[in-house]
Amino acid sequence: MDIDPSRLDGINAHETKYLYEEIFVRRSYLPDHITLPDRAVVFDVGANIGMYSLFVHSVCPTATVYAFEPVPPVFERLRRNVGAHGVAAKLFPCALSDAEGEVEFTFYPGYSTMSATASHSATETDREFIKRQVLAEPQREFGDELDILDEMLEYQFREVSVRCVTRRLSDVIAEHRVERVDMLKVDVQRAEADVLRGVDEEHWPLIRRIALEVHDEPGTATEGRLGLLIGELQTRGFTVSDPRDDGLVASGRYSLFAVRAD
Repeated sequence: MDIDPSRLDGINAHETKYLYEEIFVRRSYLPDHITLPDRAVVFDVGANIGMYSLFVHSVCPTATVYAFEPVPPVFERLRRNVGAHGVAAKLFPCALSDAEGEVEFTFYPGYSTMSATASHSATETDREFIKRQVLAEPQREFGDELDILDEMLEYQFREVSVRCVTRRLSDVIAEHRVERVDMLKVDVQRAEADVLRGVDEEHWPLIRRIALEVHDEPGTATEGRLGLLIGELQTRGFTVSDPRDDGLVASGRYSLFAVRAD
């Protein structure tokens, strides 16, 4: 399936372009050494506008996707995009966490991919991360325009509070009688440990592959998380690939891939 990112229903054109390059071109959530079986069952946690769901459909047209996106305006784009491209998807307007309930989200209209639960949001840190990425782009010179960049990012990272529902991954597995999860993709802005804590012991053996963005940012509550999660996954029978640092600059964000040894 060919995707024209310019024809997708996105929140921001710059984000849609970035997501396409990250997921379709660089295959950041499904490297070449990891494949999906026929009729794969995939959980897309932190689906945003559905780029990964579309990618899964392109590489495995028989796959069924369970996609989770809690922010209403973003969820609406997800719904439109998977519907327009015929993706076999079950859509959930909620976040996955370690408890069922409601939480406050910090939504950034100019950078929706950085939106996070209020307890995990770090507006200044994320804004500075994007700034460093922009400044690190080759052949990019700002000079006197640096102040304009700061103003633009301050506007893009304006905070909008949104009340969102949370559910546990195991509750979804049980409710929908999911017999296996061939890929669990999690990109949830510092809430990845919460998502994994929402998996009951009885359901861990159902999960075959994991693509996980892990935050391990020095001097924050996430410091040391990378090693802890690697150890936990290995204890649960996964072979974990070497973590990859995301982005053009040191970010404290890592991509982990875990596959059951059997």
